Amino acid sequence: ARALVVQLAAEAGKSDAAARVQDAIVVEETPVAEADPKKHQQCESLLCCPVCQTKIGSMVSGGKHCKVCGIDFPYESEGNFVDLTIGASKPHIDGSAPSYAAKAEKSSSNNLAKGFLQNLPFVKTGDAIAKSLGLPQSQEIESLGLELLRDPSKVFNRSAPVGTGTFQNPLVSFAYERGWRSSFAASGFPGVDEEFRLAQDFLAESCGVGAHLLDASCGSGLFCRRFAASGRYGSVTALDYSSAMLRQVDDFAVKELGANYGVSKQTNTALTLVRADIARLPFATSSLDGVHAGAAIHCWPAPENGVAEVARVLKPEGVFVLTTFRPGGRLRGESSNSNGFRLWTEEDLRDLTRQCGLVDFEAIKRDPSFIMVRCRKRAA
Repeated sequence: ARALVVQLAAEAGKSDAAARVQDAIVVEETPVAEADPKKHQQCESLLCCPVCQTKIGSMVSGGKHCKVCGIDFPYESEGNFVDLTIGASKPHIDGSAPSYAAKAEKSSSNNLAKGFLQNLPFVKTGDAIAKSLGLPQSQEIESLGLELLRDPSKVFNRSAPVGTGTFQNPLVSFAYERGWRSSFAASGFPGVDEEFRLAQDFLAESCGVGAHLLDASCGSGLFCRRFAASGRYGSVTALDYSSAMLRQVDDFAVKELGANYGVSKQTNTALTLVRADIARLPFATSSLDGVHAGAAIHCWPAPENGVAEVARVLKPEGVFVLTTFRPGGRLRGESSNSNGFRLWTEEDLRDLTRQCGLVDFEAIKRDPSFIMVRCRKRAA
């Protein structure tokens, strides 16, 4: 099998790929451990009910309970996140949590399907080849298949709102970090590593040792995983409205940070995953040191409400960093692209953040369309 693959790659003129394949085939991959369901405890004291904004407590099921409202919020073990959207809440029933039990039962049935591809002949060789060429491996393909089976309607739902609906599609979530995000370079985005460096520099203005950082609309976790790996923060929360995206965060975080990525270690900061609405953030007023939203605001259904919520949860002098697309290049003169996502001029962003009480606006622009903005909440 090794000789055949190397020969085919070499005949195709991909000698470098052939060498990488040959090296990869002899490497045995270490099985990934299951994630720890208790990993969210590091950020537990920060989370609040999205309805009344009071602190919420933990349940045996892994979900959260609001005593004031008398409602519960579920925990999804497959994506390792708490769902704090208002639509997910259920009236609390003393001594039981039937909706979570049903979810757990469904999860166990899905777990029976996991591992099918891994049991096929030559799968380790195939995975090693795929890894060397930067292609999805068997476990990732299985996860995508289960995601599609979980709710096929999200794949073909054309009535879903542009923005939030787009990223609830499992195919979009799967493709985002496997090619889609890299296409942003054509719009002037400098690449994830450089964007991360720029964001870190801005966030350092308000995020010292022990700071609480929110990565809002985190997508597949390109930045929240880097924030956690940097070890510079007291806690990092990855928040997104898309369950499919959060499952991607979990998969990547386990591989990069380890199964206990929700627990602070010498090598990384605790990373907590939360499903929530950007216009109804589950945090107390003035509780976060910094908020980051990378390539996100153009997708928000109500950006004014989203930025107002960011301003609310920031501590005085806390920093908000965002990146998005502005009209430029082939998008010059347009207010939205072909997908309906809004394009933001520097003045539009300056006006919006000012309207929400944020100050010290600074922008970094790169042609044709990239813009990064830093602003902060007023001092107390």
